Amino acid sequence: MAAVKVFHKLSAWLDFLCGALCVVCVTAMVLLTGAQILCRLYLTALSWSEELTRYLLVWATFLGAGCVYRRMGHISVTAVQDLVPPRMRTAMRVMCHLLCGAFFVIAVVYGLNYVSMQSRQLSAALRIPMSRVYMAIPVGFGIMAVHVVDRLLAMFDEAATEEEAGQ
Repeated sequence: MAAVKVFHKLSAWLDFLCGALCVVCVTAMVLLTGAQILCRLYLTALSWSEELTRYLLVWATFLGAGCVYRRMGHISVTAVQDLVPPRMRTAMRVMCHLLCGAFFVIAVVYGLNYVSMQSRQLSAALRIPMSRVYMAIPVGFGIMAVHVVDRLLAMFDEAATEEEAGQ
C-alpha cells in the first residue's frame, strides 16, 4: 500500500531528524555546562547558560520521546498481553496505540493553547519568547502521533499480508 510506505518514510525521516536534533541538544548542553564551570572558576559566571541548557533539555526530552516511541522503547507491562491468544494480543496492541494516539492529539491541542498563552512572556536571561520553549510540547506530541499512525498502518498492512499468504 502506498499510504503505508509514505507514512513509514515520513516517520523514519522524522525519527532521523529528531535523533540528530537530540544529539545537537545534548552536545550543546554538555558544552554549555562545561563552559559555565570554566567561567565560574576563572572568569565571571555566564548568566544565560543554565537557562539555555534547561530549554535544550526540554526540547531534547520531547523530541527524544518520539524516537523512543517509534522503537517501542518506552516501558510497558506485557504480562496480560502474554497470557492471551495472538489475535487478542494484536487487538490489545491496536487499542493501546489508539489510546496513545488520542492522548498525543489531545496533548498537541492543549500544547498549542499553552504556547499561545505564553506568546508574550520572555525568558529571564535570554529574553526569548517562552512560546519557543513551550513549542516543544505540540511538536513532540505531534511527532509521536505520526509514529502512532505509522505503527497502526504497519500492523494493518502486516495483518493483510498474513491473510493473503494464508489463502
